[in-house]
Amino acid sequence: MPRRRIGLLGGTFDPVHVGHLALARAACEALLLDEIRFIPTGRSWQKSAVTASGAQRLEMLRLAIAGCDGWTVDDRELHRDGPTYTIDTLDELRNELGPEPSLVLVLGSDQLRNLSTWHRYRDLLTLAHVAATQRGPHRLAEFDPSVEVMVATHGRDAL
Repeated sequence: MPRRRIGLLGGTFDPVHVGHLALARAACEALLLDEIRFIPTGRSWQKSAVTASGAQRLEMLRLAIAGCDGWTVDDRELHRDGPTYTIDTLDELRNELGPEPSLVLVLGSDQLRNLSTWHRYRDLLTLAHVAATQRGPHRLAEFDPSVEVMVATHGRDAL
């Protein structure tokens, strides 16, 4: 039986827009994902100004993906106290789902270039794969040296 592939697309989604949906669609097709989960951040440690409340962002996401098979919203980060970190979400998901499913963290190139600022970013690849695509002017190159080591160690195709 093939290994189940679950894509994870996080963000503030303030508001959710066609770019988010296009990225999810492209990731599903390119990575042969069985499911993609949109994960709205609770209290983002990177963005201080969020206009919509967590409940409003959650509702926007639910409306935006209604009718899309295999697309769900995971609201766990909205219920967390304090800053929300991707590594904590990955830990929780891995504990809930076990080792079998392949978790794929879907990022834009802006976040991959910023990865070295993430909390416990070096541990991400112990819990999930990372798939990145170019977003805007942010090239998929010239990373922070520590991120460059991760890319070199795991390979561009492996991430």
